[in-house]
This record gives sequence, C-alpha cells and structure tokens, in this order.
Amino acid sequence: MAAGFSWRHLGLIVLGGALGTAARAGLLLIDVPGWHPIAVPVINVTGAFALGLLTGVLTRRAETARSRDLRQLLGTGVLGGYTTYSTFAVQAVDGAAVALTLATAAVGLAVAWAGLALGRRRSA
Repeated sequence: MAAGFSWRHLGLIVLGGALGTAARAGLLLIDVPGWHPIAVPVINVTGAFALGLLTGVLTRRAETARSRDLRQLLGTGVLGGYTTYSTFAVQAVDGAAVALTLATAAVGLAVAWAGLALGRRRSA
C-alpha cells in the first residue's frame, strides 16, 4: 500500500464516491427543458470549483490525519464521484459539442483556480 494511504482511506473514498455519484445521478435525473445538454458541464464546473476550494483550505495549513481523511472523503471520494470525465469525453466526441467541451474545460480551469485562491484566503 502507498505510504500514507490506508484501508481507512479506501473506506472513506468508497463512501464519498457513493455519495458523489448519487448526487451526480440525481442531478442528471432532473427533467427540465434545456437542462440535459448543460448538465454534465455544470456538474464538472461546480466540481472543479469545489475541489479547488477544498484543496485551498486543506493546503493552507500543515497536513494532519483529519485533513488527510477529509481530502480522501471529500476530494477523491465525493468530488471524484460527482464529476465525470468519462461522460464529458464521450460528449466531446459529438461534433456539435466541441465548443461546449472547450468552454467547459476553460471555465473549469478558471473556477478551480478561483476556488483554490478563495480556499487559501479563507483559511488564513
């Protein structure tokens, strides 16, 4: 097992992944006109911001057992399950979705950076 990684962390990732995946699936079930074409980009962009924010908060201070647990549960688990690169990639293959794919990637990077900056500033 990798240094600093334990069976406990695996359990936290599995639990968080189930919660994040359920949240994503719930959002994909919303039946509102116009939602489905933008659902995955919205999920990925909000997930990128949340992961940036979490990383900013957790890296502002020295790592502890609690911050490692939170990173595994919330970052790798919940947000890893919530965001979906595979669906994003499949949608990108559709020629009509190329502009949306590029915009999602650009906005995702921007909001991840903004979340990181906000997280670092808020936990100072």
